[in-house]
Amino acid sequence: MTPSVKQITRLVVQPKEQHLYSNYPIIVLPDNDIGITATRKFIWHYAKDQRYFVMDDDVKMACRKPWHNGDKTKRIMTQKDWDICLSTTNTWMDDGISWGGFRTGGLPPTTKEYIDNSGTAEVFFFDGKQLPNVDDLDWELSTAEDISLSLQLLSKGYHNRVWDRFVYLSDFVGTEGGCLDMGRNLKMINDNHAKLIKKFPDYVSYNGEKEMMGGIFNKIKVQYKKAYLDSQKSKSSLETFMN
Repeated sequence: MTPSVKQITRLVVQPKEQHLYSNYPIIVLPDNDIGITATRKFIWHYAKDQRYFVMDDDVKMACRKPWHNGDKTKRIMTQKDWDICLSTTNTWMDDGISWGGFRTGGLPPTTKEYIDNSGTAEVFFFDGKQLPNVDDLDWELSTAEDISLSLQLLSKGYHNRVWDRFVYLSDFVGTEGGCLDMGRNLKMINDNHAKLIKKFPDYVSYNGEKEMMGGIFNKIKVQYKKAYLDSQKSKSSLETFMN
């Protein structure tokens, strides 16, 4: 992060970790070892009346070509990039975009600055005042929590916007630290994918297998845009019925 972005960033830490960050602005969780989903739930409630970003702590933020003149296709975001990103995102929220995020830099570029009603993970932005209360959402899954939240919001009619001019770079699950230390393993991931399919059978399905983390990972396909479009059909049908 650039110095100015660091100034408006707060680290969310466990009680047992707060002594490690005495020189940083922090938000302390209510308990230790509560897991990523409970942490996201806490932040959702904590920041209900704010506009804010939530970012995993192991990501790097980059800008794609053609919006920079560097040699590589992606380069780390500069202060100018952050200024554009933050001011534009704020304008989107003024226009009714209540949430969104960033596309992963591991996917091919779309050649567009952003896409609407798509999936996002690891880096989100929210306008708490426009979104449901914490208890109106399902926080059950201990993994695939980003997919679950995205599908819940889209299927409830909260359309989103996902940056592709700016992207995040990160390793896939299975690296040391973080969620792996909290017990995330291949069985947990596959079990939660099965639960995700049960919760959203119209939008999530199996999509092959992959060797990962010493076993077989059951890949899934997620239809984010369909979830939002179906919400609008339901809304239109209800309005027609009421009229």
